[in-house]
Amino acid sequence: MSTEFDNSWSALLNPGRATQYFNIDYPRLSLDTSAYSNSTALWLAELSRLIYRKDKNKKNKLIIPNRSEILKKVALQETRYFSQGNTAGAIVEYQQAVQFAVLVFCGTQESQGWFTNLNTLPTRWPEGGRVHRGFKKALENVWPAVETYLSTLKVPVFYTGHSLGAALATLAAARRPPQALYTFGTPRVGDAEFSKIFENIKAYRIVNHRDLIVTVPLAALGFCHVGELHYLAHDNKMLVKPNEEVVVADRKKADFTLQNSVNHSRWLDPPECLSDHAPINYVAHLERQL
Repeated sequence: MSTEFDNSWSALLNPGRATQYFNIDYPRLSLDTSAYSNSTALWLAELSRLIYRKDKNKKNKLIIPNRSEILKKVALQETRYFSQGNTAGAIVEYQQAVQFAVLVFCGTQESQGWFTNLNTLPTRWPEGGRVHRGFKKALENVWPAVETYLSTLKVPVFYTGHSLGAALATLAAARRPPQALYTFGTPRVGDAEFSKIFENIKAYRIVNHRDLIVTVPLAALGFCHVGELHYLAHDNKMLVKPNEEVVVADRKKADFTLQNSVNHSRWLDPPECLSDHAPINYVAHLERQL
């Protein structure tokens, strides 16, 4: 059974509480090209959702099933987990017929993460341009250890993440280019000069309809997006590289998922501009693209 849309506060603020993952028969991930692929996007969206799931709860009790058990069902293995300050993520590997690895960063989990998001003062990026100070600091918490492990891999490596995790994956790609970068609900990360780094990097930016987080930090502050836009419209169609006028017009239209959600009391749910940011709704949309 395919993943259902979930427009609840829990899906938005506590995505790691979900227990069902990889709900459909996922197609084999193709590594022949770094061009955009719906199947690759789906794999990486689900990993970006799963990384929110913790191994222990606040009472230090094990959460069942854990990430390793979930990944094992689809022949994946979490070979490295890193966590420092408010930055967390993992490297996941597939080592059967087709070998690849994924560097996946976790999005905002605790209050510290929101301070990271709000620390928007631009700061110099060594490879060129200026970037969001909070995002840069968050990546620097773990980058030495991450880069050391990446240097040992001899297989194609994809980078991904949702929200704050997407911003960190973008910065990581600017440091060490991947096979391809897929981001979900990413905020803006750097300025126009920084974006030039991505002229030769395969980067794909997936945006779900009215997702508010993709509009910050404001362009008026000098921030801009990177990567090829793949926009999930109100009727679930995927629009590739739509212009701004098309996106603005579509964001005014009601989302069909409001009638296809597991929630029935819309007045208790977050507004659509927030519920569209929930990781599960990215996954649900991308399953339907296949």
